[in-house]
Amino acid sequence: MKEVMLRLVDVPMVRMFVLAGILFLMIAVLGKIEGKIEPGRIGRIGAAILGAVLIVIGLVMQYGETPDMYSRLPPNLIASMQQQGVVAVAAPASAVPAAPAIPIKVVSGTYGRNCNAKAGNATTQLAKACDGQGSCDFVIDPATLEDPAPTCSKDFAAEWKCGDGNAVYSAALSALSGKNDKLRLSCAG
Repeated sequence: MKEVMLRLVDVPMVRMFVLAGILFLMIAVLGKIEGKIEPGRIGRIGAAILGAVLIVIGLVMQYGETPDMYSRLPPNLIASMQQQGVVAVAAPASAVPAAPAIPIKVVSGTYGRNCNAKAGNATTQLAKACDGQGSCDFVIDPATLEDPAPTCSKDFAAEWKCGDGNAVYSAALSALSGKNDKLRLSCAG
């Protein structure tokens, strides 16, 4: 059950809206679910409307992206969103003004969180490779990282700060292929 909950939390927001919409539509159609959820007529109508609205919001979020909608976001946030698969296209280079690189300060690195690995088990290796740089492509080498579960397909997650700022940025790779996996950390811009 814990693994299912972790996978649900790691799902992109677009899918969360669509899944919630489907759940509310199921409540509207089925009405009574295991005797624990028993909406009346108005509750079923409300669930149907809410389900349809959530699905529409999810679809608009998924297919309503335009290339210039990310032009006002900081470049490090765009890079983080690209790594997580949320953004497919970065803002045009002309829309992002050049600025001196702000150094990365690694907060944590975790290899195999989805396999019940200890949080922060790859922080030292990630910090050695990326601390002080404006951006960093961290190569995930399973041979040099603590392997929490040899038979489990592992993920990799990183958290970092930019310079003296308080904001914590994160990026993750959900499924590693085992070779040439790279995670980009960035404070450029």
